[in-house]
Amino acid sequence: MGNNQSSGPAIQQVISVDEVKSRLKADELEHLEISYDELLSTPNRESFVEKAFLGFPEKFAERIYKLISSAGGKTSFDSVLSVLGTIVRGTRQEKLHMLFLMISSDGNKVSREEITQLFEDWESPVPQNLDLLFTVSEQCNFQHFAKFITKFSPSLGPFDWVLANDDYGFICTGLRTFMTYHKFLAEQASFTEKQVMALEKRYRRLRVLFSQTKRFDLDTLYLCFHPLYSFNFTRHFFRSLDLNGDGNIDCRELVIGLSAILEGEESFAKFVFTMFDSNEDGQLSGEELEVFSDVLGSFCVVSESLKLDLELLDADTELPAFTYWCSNNCSMYKFHSHLKNIVYVVFGVRPDLMFNIVRQWMEMESNIKLILGKTYYLASSQWFKGAGGPVNNTPLLILPNGTSTVNLSGAVTKPGFNGKPATPSITTEGGFLRQGLLHSVDYQIVSQVLWCTLEDWYGCSRPICRRAKLTTDGAVVLDLFPLKFTFYRSYCTMKAVEALKDGPVAVKTSIELGPMTADPPRHVLSYTGAFYCDDTLKSIILLLSNKLKVGREDLRLWRMLPNHKLALLEESDDKTLHDLGLTNSSKLLIEERNDDMSWPEEVANIINQNRVIDRRAPHARVNGTTGLNNLGNTCFMNSSIQCLSNTRPLSVYFLKELHLREVNMTNPDSLNGLLALRYGTLVKNLWSCTSRTIAPLKMRWTINKFAGQFNGFGQHDSQELLSFLLDGLHEDLNRVTNKPYTQIKDSAERPDAEVASEFWINHTARNRSIIVDLFHGQLKSTVRCMTCNHSSVRFDPFSSLSLPMPENENSIVKVFVVRLNPVNTFTQYCLWLNTEYTVNQIRKRLQAKVPEVKHFLFLHLEDSMIKRVVTMEEPLRNITFEIYAFELPGSGPEPEPYVMVYNRHYSTIDKYFFDWQHRQVSLFGIPFVIPSTVDLGQCQSEVLRSRICDYLTTLYSFDEEFAEELLFEVRRVKRGGRDCEICPWKELCYGHKMSEDDVLTSKVHYLTVDWSSAVVHLIRQYDDDVSVIQDASVAEAKRRQSQPVDLSACLNSFTKEEEIAEWYCSRCDSHMLASKKLDIWRLPPVLIIHLKRFSFEGGKWVKCQRTVSFPDSFDPSPFLVQSSQISLHDRMRTESVNHVVNTVLVERFRGGEEYDEVSIASLDDDEVINSNNQNPLEQSKNSLAYITNAMYSTTGKAAKNDARPFYDLYSVVAHTGSIGHGHYVSFAVNPNKQWYFYNDSQVKKTTKKRVLSEPAYILFYERRNLKLDDLLPSYAERNSPEEFNLDASVILKDVLSAADKEQRMCHVQ
Repeated sequence: MGNNQSSGPAIQQVISVDEVKSRLKADELEHLEISYDELLSTPNRESFVEKAFLGFPEKFAERIYKLISSAGGKTSFDSVLSVLGTIVRGTRQEKLHMLFLMISSDGNKVSREEITQLFEDWESPVPQNLDLLFTVSEQCNFQHFAKFITKFSPSLGPFDWVLANDDYGFICTGLRTFMTYHKFLAEQASFTEKQVMALEKRYRRLRVLFSQTKRFDLDTLYLCFHPLYSFNFTRHFFRSLDLNGDGNIDCRELVIGLSAILEGEESFAKFVFTMFDSNEDGQLSGEELEVFSDVLGSFCVVSESLKLDLELLDADTELPAFTYWCSNNCSMYKFHSHLKNIVYVVFGVRPDLMFNIVRQWMEMESNIKLILGKTYYLASSQWFKGAGGPVNNTPLLILPNGTSTVNLSGAVTKPGFNGKPATPSITTEGGFLRQGLLHSVDYQIVSQVLWCTLEDWYGCSRPICRRAKLTTDGAVVLDLFPLKFTFYRSYCTMKAVEALKDGPVAVKTSIELGPMTADPPRHVLSYTGAFYCDDTLKSIILLLSNKLKVGREDLRLWRMLPNHKLALLEESDDKTLHDLGLTNSSKLLIEERNDDMSWPEEVANIINQNRVIDRRAPHARVNGTTGLNNLGNTCFMNSSIQCLSNTRPLSVYFLKELHLREVNMTNPDSLNGLLALRYGTLVKNLWSCTSRTIAPLKMRWTINKFAGQFNGFGQHDSQELLSFLLDGLHEDLNRVTNKPYTQIKDSAERPDAEVASEFWINHTARNRSIIVDLFHGQLKSTVRCMTCNHSSVRFDPFSSLSLPMPENENSIVKVFVVRLNPVNTFTQYCLWLNTEYTVNQIRKRLQAKVPEVKHFLFLHLEDSMIKRVVTMEEPLRNITFEIYAFELPGSGPEPEPYVMVYNRHYSTIDKYFFDWQHRQVSLFGIPFVIPSTVDLGQCQSEVLRSRICDYLTTLYSFDEEFAEELLFEVRRVKRGGRDCEICPWKELCYGHKMSEDDVLTSKVHYLTVDWSSAVVHLIRQYDDDVSVIQDASVAEAKRRQSQPVDLSACLNSFTKEEEIAEWYCSRCDSHMLASKKLDIWRLPPVLIIHLKRFSFEGGKWVKCQRTVSFPDSFDPSPFLVQSSQISLHDRMRTESVNHVVNTVLVERFRGGEEYDEVSIASLDDDEVINSNNQNPLEQSKNSLAYITNAMYSTTGKAAKNDARPFYDLYSVVAHTGSIGHGHYVSFAVNPNKQWYFYNDSQVKKTTKKRVLSEPAYILFYERRNLKLDDLLPSYAERNSPEEFNLDASVILKDVLSAADKEQRMCHVQ
C-alpha cells in the first residue's frame, strides 16, 4: 500500500477500532475474537487467504490482507476487525474509501491499470463504461472515484458487492438441522439413536479384537461366536447380515439385520428365511430345508413333533408359508431366544433383564472346554450373587502395599487407591491373585465377548485375564499365577551426561587414570508385568517397544542380580523365559539407547569402572566375537574395526606381533607408530575372548588426535574412517624409511603393461607395508581428447574400489484407470517407461492393455479435485504423482460429450468471519465419467440422475432397498467442483441445482452429487470396500522395485566412460572437452568394495536406499582390462619380474643412488636373474606382484589357462536408516565358518542368507586359497619373542607412555 503502510495498516484511515466495536453486538465481538485465535493463530498471508477469507477470490483476499497488514507484514485482531466491520457494518463512504485504498498503490490516486487489475482479481469482466472515469487523465483521485462508483455501481461487480447494504452477519443466525448418520440408521431400524451409537461402538471393538483383515468378514464373526456356535450356523447367520453380498458386514447392515431379529415374529421369520435361502431364489428347496433342520436341531432336541412339523414345510416353500409355520411352531421360540441372546451378548444391545441374559450365556459357556492358548477373563463370584453395580474383582487380588506409582513416562505419582496397583502394569493381567482361589466358589470364567458386555452394561473396576495352559497330565486349565516381573528403567543423570560431553569419552583411557566423577544411572521402579513360562524374551521386548514407543533395536533388558550386578539377557527366537532361568519376582532393567546410539549402562560402567556389568565372556565364547561399546555415535568406527579385525592375514600379522618389528617412527607421514600400536593392542583384546565387550577408548582417542574430522559425537562415514585407518596403518608400518623421489612420465602411447609396471614400481618404491601387500591394487585411468583423440594413461594405486550406484533410465509410472462401466471401474497399472518418453506413451501402453477403450482423459487429482489436466506432450520425468486415466465415451476419432461427476457433501464449522462461511463443501472419493449423449448432445436432468444412481449402486454394491432411498442433489459446477458454473461469485452459490428443464449442450460439463452427511458416512464405508483391480504390471513393478541392483552393474557403472568438462590436451595445447574411463588393472589379495550410497544433491546429502545384490564369491576377471598385448596370466608373470626389478632398485636407493630411467636401463640380466634366484622370503616377499605370481604360477612359469582369481566374501558393513539418523552394523565370517552379526557391543550368530540381504555399504572379499606364510614378512626370530630387540621394545613402550600422559593431561584440562 505504498506510503500508507509505513506507520500502520491502511485500514486505520477508514474507520477506528472503537467505532467498529460500537457497531457490533457483544456476542458477535466475542465470536470474532474466538475465530481470530483459531483461524489466524499464525497471522500470515496463507492463513488469511485460506482460512479467514475462505470463499473469496484468492487475489482479492490478498488485497484485503495487504490492507490490514503493517509494513512488516504483521496483522492484528484490531486491523482484521476494522476491515470486517467496514464490509459488514460500514457506511457507503467508508466502503468507498476502503475500495480506493485496496486499488491505489500510493493511497492518493488510482490508475486505469490498477482498476482493471481489480476486476481480474475479482474474476469479473471489465465494464465498458470504465473509460468515463479516465476521460481527462489516466489517473483519478478519491472524489472522482467515489462519484463514478456511486453512479455506476450496479454494473461494477466487485464494487456492487462491497457497497451492498446486505448485513452478512458474523454469527450463524439460522438453526440448520442436519440428518446425522446415527439418526439415519435409527429411522431404518427399530433402534433408538443412542442404541445405534452403542452398537457402532461395539461393532468397531469386535472388529479390532477379532478381525485379521480390518473387515467384518465371516472369519471375524466366527471368532465372535466360537466355540458356542458352529461354523455352519455362523455361515448362515452371516448371509442374513451381509445384505449386499460383498463378504463384509458394515455397520448399517448390522443394525438392520439385528433389528430384524428383535422387531417381531414376521421380521424374525424373514431373517431366518434369508439365512437358509442360499441361492436367493425366494424359495426354500428340499436341500435348504434339510440344512435348516440340522441347524435347528443343534439348538433344541429334535422330537417327533418337530419332525412332523418340519414335514409340513413343502419343498420350494416361500416366505409367507415359512412365516406362518414359524409363528405356529414352539421350537422356533427357542431358536429365536438364542438369536436374541446373540444380539444382546455378542453385539451389546441392552435387554430389559440383563442379568438373566448373562446367566444364560454363562451356563452355555460352562459346558464348553477351555481352548489352549486362548485368553479368558475372571469375574468374582460375589458379584454374581448380587449383580449390582460394577463388576468388582478386588476380593480376588493381592492388595497393593501403598508404594508409589511410576507412570509410563517415568513420573512418580501418589500411592494407588481403591485397589489400583501402586505400580502400573505393562500387561493386561489385571493384578495378581490370592492363593487358594477356587473356580465357581471364588471366581467365574467368562469369555472375551461376554466380558465386553459386562463392561458395557455394568462397568468394571479391575479386568483380570489369564491364558489357558496345558498341564502335565494333558488337561487344559487357566494359568492363574503367571510369573511376576518388576521392571526398572535406567535414567542417566545430568552429571553423567556432562561427563560424556566433557571431552570426549575417549579421554578415559586406562584404569590408571582413575574413575571420572559421574553418578551412575538411576534405576527407577516403573512397571510390573505378568508373563508365562512359554513366553520368549523377544515377545517381552516387542511389548515394551510398543508400550514405550521405542524402536525395537533401541531397547534391551538386563537381569538385576544381587550386589547391584547386571547381566544382559541375550535375545533368542526360541528360548523361553523358563530356558533363561527367569523366575517369579525377577527384577529386570529396561535400558533405552541414547540419542548418540550409546547405551547408558555401558557408558556409566566405562566412566566409573564400578564393574556392575558382568563382562566376562561365557565359557563357550568363540574367539573374535567380542563386541565394542558405543562411545557416542561410534558405530561407524566399531563396524570398520570389526571388519578389519576379521581380515585374517592382517589380524594374524598383529596377533603374532610382527608389527612391533616394522613400526616406522621416522616416517614424517606416519602417526609416530601410535595408531599401529593401539590397533595391535585392540586386535589382541578382541581375539583374547576374555570379555563380552571392550570399550575402544584408546583407539578412539588416537583417531581423534590425528583425524580431527572424527571428533565429537556426531555421525560420521564408516568408509572415511576405514580409509584413514588403512592409510595410517600403512604409514606407521611402511618399510621404506627414506622415500625416494619418483618421476611420472607420460604414457606416450606405450604398451599398457610397460606403463603399468612403471607406475607400480614408482608406488612400491615409496610404499611397502603389510597394508600395500594386502589391500593395494591398481586402476587404469584413460583420458582422451574428444577433438584430436590424443589420450593420456595413468595407473594409480587404490586401497578400495568406490563404486557408484547405477541410475535407472526407466521409472515406474502409477496409473489408475477409471472405466465407464462401474463393475470394473478402478484398475491400477504400473508402467515401466523411459523418463524421456511423454504421456502419449502411457496412452499407447494402456490402449494395448485395454483395446476396447479408444479415448482417455489424463488427470492429476489432489484431495478428490482435478488439479490439472495432463497433456500428451508432457515428459514423464515431470510426473511425480499418480495419474488418473478416465475412459471417455466414443469409438470415433474424437470422444463423445461427457460429464465429469464429483462426490460432494456439506459440513459446518464453528469458527468463521462471515455467516455464509458456516456451511462449507467438501469433495470426497474419486470423480467418475458418464456419457451425456441423448439426442444431438443434449442430456436432461432426469436421465443424468438415473445414470448417476445406476453407476453408484453398481459401484458400491448397494442393496436394492437402500438404493431406492438414496437422496442426493445434482448441481452444475466449474471444473474445481466447488464453485457454481452459472451464478457469479458474489451470489455465494456452491452450484446451480439442475432442474427438469436443464439441458447440457457442451461437450464437457462438470456436475456434483451432493449427499447428506448421514449417507456420506455410509458411502465412505462402502468406498473402503471398493476393490481396486490390480493389473499384472503392479506385481511386476513391485518385483522391479524390490529387485536389487547387481554388484556387476555397479562395476559396469564404475568402468563406464564419461565426459569431463575441461582437460588440458598436450597435443592441442589447450583445455578441451574430453572423456575419462577407469579400468581395473591389478587386484589385491583383499578387495574392499565401497558402495557410494551417499551423494550431495540439491544442496544437501541424500542416501540411495536401493538394495545391492552381492555374491558370496565372484570372479572379477571380466572387469579387468582386456589387453590385446598381454593376457591376464602373462601379466601375472610379468609382475613377478617387476617385483625383482623393484627389489633391486630399492636396494640401490638405500645405497644412495638416484632413481631415474637410467637406473632401470642399467639393470643387467645377471643382476635380475641372481636376484630372482634368491629366497623370495628374503626379498620382502609381501610385494603384491610376487603374491600374485605365487598364486598363479610356479617357478616363474605362467599358471594354467583355466586359473581365475575367485574372491570370497568374508565381511560386510551395512548402514540402516537415513543419512541423519542411521546406524552402522557389520557382519563377518569367523574362522569356524560361522557368520556373526556385530552391532556395537552385541554379537550374535547369523546366517549367510541374512548377510546377503542386508543394505551393504562396504564389502570385504578375500582371494581364494591365500597362503598366510606367503603374505606375512619373514623373520628368522619371529617365533622367539625373547630375542626381540630390547632397544626397540623400550622405544615402543616410551611411545605408549607418552600417549597415555598426553591423554591424562587432556582430561585434566
